[in-house]
Amino acid sequence: MDIVGIGALNLDLIVDSASVAGVAARWEPGIEHRVDDPAIMSALLDEVRVARPAIAFGGSAFNSINALSRTGSGLRLGYVGVAGRPAAPGFSVLDRLDELGVDRQFVRRDDEHLGGVCVSLLNDGERTLITHAGANRHLTLDGVVPYLTRSRLIHVTSFFDDRSPALLRAVLADVKRLAPAVLVSVDPGHVWSASTDPDVAGILRLADYVLVNRRERDALAHLELDETMLVKRPDGIEIVPGGNVAHEPLPAGEIVDATGAGDVFAAGPLLMLARDPGRLADGVALGLRLARHSLRHPGDTGHDGFAALRSGMLGE
Repeated sequence: MDIVGIGALNLDLIVDSASVAGVAARWEPGIEHRVDDPAIMSALLDEVRVARPAIAFGGSAFNSINALSRTGSGLRLGYVGVAGRPAAPGFSVLDRLDELGVDRQFVRRDDEHLGGVCVSLLNDGERTLITHAGANRHLTLDGVVPYLTRSRLIHVTSFFDDRSPALLRAVLADVKRLAPAVLVSVDPGHVWSASTDPDVAGILRLADYVLVNRRERDALAHLELDETMLVKRPDGIEIVPGGNVAHEPLPAGEIVDATGAGDVFAAGPLLMLARDPGRLADGVALGLRLARHSLRHPGDTGHDGFAALRSGMLGE
């Protein structure tokens, strides 16, 4: 594989906050919230379904791998995770991975537990995420190290349970020991950025690249990370160390769906890191272009335009 994603596999239920005002009022806006109690999540889903949400496959690493597949780059892509029972009929993430041409030999099927669910509340371009881990809590990584050592890049995103970080840290440490040239990127999200778990800190210290927004960077300041950091800002991307790639924000009135835009952005630098790490800034510029295009379309309906954007920007 060129790039292997490791992360949660979810169904995203996307709804405008105004249509579920009672729900939105109970959650701090603009961040990701973890719901462990299945009964609480079930009650929340009953409230949200009344508003007829859009439904899409999700999970941060999945979103990035999905976007990478749609760029038509020819990269060999794989995924590691757990696929639980679909939360909505007709939405099989295993079938979707097959459609995208993503290798899934290390995606474990779990019919015993409901798949992960993420409710995404949209408000003028800002999103509030309410996530139930479901089957993602039962991650297993048996036998995955040889698979990962034969990849160019591993992209890791957060799991919400207490056991997965220790498993991931051990696997990544083995990969780095056996194949030091394999690059590791981590997008910790809000939950891992705010975590005090030493295994989460260990994962971040094993990374070569860390992707964060400004709030997440501030939360990680106490770790004093030496890795290259890509900091997402409204006016562009700060590459630490290395400068900035400027970007004109899309007017709020043109934003149709902001869910997963940061994950779509990640596809640009990940693509270039797998091909030529010396052109990271070009990958960042591509990621910004992909995210801008994605913001104008609901779900991943705009992803069909990614191949043209890639070939246009990279001269291919």
